[in-house]
Amino acid sequence: MKKFIITEKLCDNLKNSNFLWLTFIKNSQKNDEKNLQIVQEIIKDVQSRGDQSIIELTNKFDKTNATKIADLIISKKEIFESEKKVDKAVKEALKFAKKRIETYHKKQLPKDFSFKDSTGTTLGNIWKPIQRIGVYVPGGTASYPSSVLMSVIPAQIAGVKDICLFAPSNNGEINPAVLYASKLCGINSIYKIGGAQAIAGMCFGTKSIASVDKIVGPGNAFVANAKKILYGTVGIDMIAGPTDITIIADTTANPSWIAVDALSQLEHGNDSKAFIICDNAEFADKIIAEIEIYSKKLPRKKIIEQSLKNSAIFVIKNIDEAHFISNIIAPEHLEICTKNSQKIMKKINNAGAIFLGNYTPEAIGDYVAGPSHTLPTSASARFASGLSVYDFLKRISLISCTKKSFFNLSTPTAVLAKCEGLNAHQLSIDIRKS
Repeated sequence: MKKFIITEKLCDNLKNSNFLWLTFIKNSQKNDEKNLQIVQEIIKDVQSRGDQSIIELTNKFDKTNATKIADLIISKKEIFESEKKVDKAVKEALKFAKKRIETYHKKQLPKDFSFKDSTGTTLGNIWKPIQRIGVYVPGGTASYPSSVLMSVIPAQIAGVKDICLFAPSNNGEINPAVLYASKLCGINSIYKIGGAQAIAGMCFGTKSIASVDKIVGPGNAFVANAKKILYGTVGIDMIAGPTDITIIADTTANPSWIAVDALSQLEHGNDSKAFIICDNAEFADKIIAEIEIYSKKLPRKKIIEQSLKNSAIFVIKNIDEAHFISNIIAPEHLEICTKNSQKIMKKINNAGAIFLGNYTPEAIGDYVAGPSHTLPTSASARFASGLSVYDFLKRISLISCTKKSFFNLSTPTAVLAKCEGLNAHQLSIDIRKS
């Protein structure tokens, strides 16, 4: 982990500066597109050859021996058998998490509205759920049953009726806890298909796979690039890059806790990132020392060793100015562990999720807090939000004119249509006035 001592005056307009620490942040925000050509070829192949392409690609990448798509569909018997392999404590934890996620997202549901304006025209919004969605569940360096809950539950609360789930297998096997989480949510359409071929299959559909209206859920670089390429052809929740965490901490925080919280994201993958912002050099050294101690004890230490190269600790003069750096990073996860955490929080404009206080580690949000853990990465928190009920709803505008209100609106409408040279538009007004 790199350490930067920042002596420059911090402010909002640092974006075009050339400070070493700022360059490090900017470089960390670049998405890896080295697999883009491979992904394009996979998408083209799936689009042209359908089932056969998916079978061959899945056999190649996931080491399966499928001869037909049916071999890649999870049966009810497999779900039932896998449930026996899930520890009772894990089952109870997933049930606990499910209830909390449901409670949180029910409060997000928007309401239809309509009103009659001064001209007598009725205006409003009506909300309708997306009809069919595909959920991608990662299964590469780790498998996440929690991601099933975090993606499926908001969709179900929004009113989505048709949900299918795709997850890469390992030699034909899927984590039993993933299947149990799917069963908890009532998902019966589960495919042992991962990677770019899964995204392409959901997008275009094949003889055996129905196309979806929107794809949600995080994945590796191949999945992210496939989502980027197919955005617009199918709805996409977000283009997720490597996971990241930023922690703002002063000397009132426990350096061991800060170190472990950083490691909790760094263990995800070689390209994960952790940034720590503090106002004391000695405190920074303590955190770095704790990171070195704990990283050697963790089973995923080889991954952490690589992801630490993407990470940094920034020492600034005044912790009250930490928001300047944090807003540039626009973190996926932001922990604020300071004496004046509420004051700092009010200055944060860019973050996927904020974890406030010393007793709110990011892991709480990953599993049981309630909000979805699918969050904007690679600084996209500047313009994007975490997955929610709103991602599965369409807002439809409602307009209804009476004869009287039409005449109230007709003249300026015709004038603007004529101004833009759209004569049929103008005629559609004038013909009703004659």
